[in-house]
Amino acid sequence: MDSETKRSILVVLLTLSCFVAVILLWSVEPVTPKKLQSPSQIDSLITLTLRELNVDEQQVRVRTVEVDSIFSRQNYVVSVAPNFSKTTLHYTLHHYLWDYGVETFANVSFPERDMKIHLLYNNTIHRSIDIRSDRDLMLRQQQPIILPDPDSHEVD
Repeated sequence: MDSETKRSILVVLLTLSCFVAVILLWSVEPVTPKKLQSPSQIDSLITLTLRELNVDEQQVRVRTVEVDSIFSRQNYVVSVAPNFSKTTLHYTLHHYLWDYGVETFANVSFPERDMKIHLLYNNTIHRSIDIRSDRDLMLRQQQPIILPDPDSHEVD
């Protein structure tokens, strides 16, 4: 095949791809972002995440902290088994909340390897989740576990 034929085929393919891109641009509906109706919706998503990861309700304590006269925040304290994957919990929570515009930031304290997750909406922390390892708890069969890998730098 000579170079003129190759160029002709290339021009036809580029034109066709541009035409298909324009059709897709006009025909595909834009994704409408979900709106957070109230901060209690965050509580529902936290509960959903904990239930999905098989964290028992008895392992979760919730308390309300008054920030000022018009704003209060919920703080969750979650006790988990030492080899429970805290990173998986953070990722799953982030997955559910991302669609609503809620950002998740986490801090890990060493050597305990406990994790504190802050949930921000409109640059305000609405919820905090403190995930603590409890040696008295045993990991249940269905809970996520990440086995230690010598090359892994993941924090659980």
